[in-house]
Amino acid sequence: MTVMLVALVVLASLWAPARAQSERSLHGASAGPDNAGMMLPLLLRGAHLTPEQDVKVQAILTARRAVSRALVEQLRQAQNGLTDKLFASGAVKESDLQPQLQQIAQLRDQLLRESAGVALEVRALLTPEQLSRVAQVKDRIRQLQNEMRQLWQSGKP
Repeated sequence: MTVMLVALVVLASLWAPARAQSERSLHGASAGPDNAGMMLPLLLRGAHLTPEQDVKVQAILTARRAVSRALVEQLRQAQNGLTDKLFASGAVKESDLQPQLQQIAQLRDQLLRESAGVALEVRALLTPEQLSRVAQVKDRIRQLQNEMRQLWQSGKP
């Protein structure tokens, strides 16, 4: 019974991030919901890129997209392997899951590093004024996220 409960918790925690990462990979970067990888498209809109900068950003995203997509696919496969192992017939111990858990952690780390690399490359193209505007947009996005979190929590019994 305990193994089944742990399995369900693990699956719930793994499924949503992988799906979100798959969707975010289309933008060339992916990681958690509060990072620059996910916010990058919104932040860049606030930067008011020049046409030349926009071309360079698109080139960066295009160059990095294949790596990001490959990592997301590997992560999906690793998570599917974990799911298969969790629900295979026979006894399953936590130690049986360690190789899959380690692989998933490594892939998530690689995705995070890839996202940071993309953000750094794009950041290098921005002027100080654009960075200032991006910082303002970032602060506003965080403020809105906090407001949504508060609204969500206030509706709970």
